[in-house]
Amino acid sequence: MNGRRKLNKILSRFLLTRPQKITDYKGKNLSITLKGGLCNKLHCLVSACDIALNNEAKIIEPFFGWKKRILFSDIYDIDFFNNEMEKHNHGKQIIIPKNLVEDKKIKELTVENNIDLWDYSELKLREERERFGISRDSTTLRVLSALRLNSRYERIVDKYFKNRPYTALQVRTESDWVQYAKDKVAEKDEDVLVPLDKILMLVSEFGVDGTLFFTSGQNHEDIFDQLLKAGFEPCYFYNPDFEYEINAAINFEICCNAERFIGLSRSSYSNLISLKRAVILNLDQSYIYNLNGKILRRIDKGLQPVASLSVSKKTSIL
Repeated sequence: MNGRRKLNKILSRFLLTRPQKITDYKGKNLSITLKGGLCNKLHCLVSACDIALNNEAKIIEPFFGWKKRILFSDIYDIDFFNNEMEKHNHGKQIIIPKNLVEDKKIKELTVENNIDLWDYSELKLREERERFGISRDSTTLRVLSALRLNSRYERIVDKYFKNRPYTALQVRTESDWVQYAKDKVAEKDEDVLVPLDKILMLVSEFGVDGTLFFTSGQNHEDIFDQLLKAGFEPCYFYNPDFEYEINAAINFEICCNAERFIGLSRSSYSNLISLKRAVILNLDQSYIYNLNGKILRRIDKGLQPVASLSVSKKTSIL
C-alpha cells in the first residue's frame, strides 16, 4: 500500500469513528437535511440511518424534492420502510412521520444533525471500494431493501413488467451533467459525458431485443424521436404533474427490474441501480457505456465510479 493510500485509510478510519462518539445523539430524534439529486439524497439517508442505528436514535422524516420540497412519504411507503428497518433497530421504527413531530415528547428529544451526511457516505464508500467488498449487513443494502414506492407509483412500475424482457438505458446528457463534465477529470479512455449520437451507435452495436426503456432528466421527446429513427422500440416515463424526484424514483425502479441495464459509472443513479439489481434482485446484467467507446459489463455491483475498475474489479458480498 503506497503512502498516500495508507494515509487516506487512516484518515477514513479516524473520521468514521467520530459519529460513534457523539453521545448527545443517543436516544435523540435527528433532524436532517438531504442534498443533491434523488440518489445523492438516498446516500445521505443511508448515512443518517447508520448514525441513528449506532446511537439508538431516530430520524425526523426528511424532505426530498428537486423543484419543490416534498416528504420522504410522498415518494416511498414510510410504514413499509419502518417495518423493514425495525428488524435492525431492536423492533423500533427509525423514521418519525412528519405529522407527529409536534408531539411535545418528540420535540424535546429532537436535535439538529451536525454531521455532514454526504462526507460520511463518501468515507464509507471509500472503504468499500478499497476492499472491493460490501457487507451483507451494510446499512446501504438494508435501506435499499426497505425502500418501496407508494402504491400509486408501484402500479406504474408494474405496467412495464408486463412487457418483459426489456432493456433499460440511462441517457445522461442533461444540462447539469454537461456542466459537471467540464470540470471532472477522468482517467484515460473514460468519458464523463457521452453525446447522444454516440450512445445510440453503441447501443445499436450492443443489440437490443424488444422494448428499450430510457430514462433521462430532460429532452424526453427528442431522445424518443432519435431512438425511433435509429430503429429501436423506445419508451419512457415522465409525468409533468409529478415532482421531479417522484419521476426519478419511478424510473429508478423500472430500470432496476429490466433484464439488462445500461448506464455509466460516474452516475450515482446508475451505480445504485446496479447495486440493487445485483445484490437485492439478483439481476446482475448491468453495463456501462463510458469506457473505450464500448458497452461493457460491470462486475463491481455498482460500487466503483472509475470506469475501468467497474469492469475489472469484482465486488464481493462479505
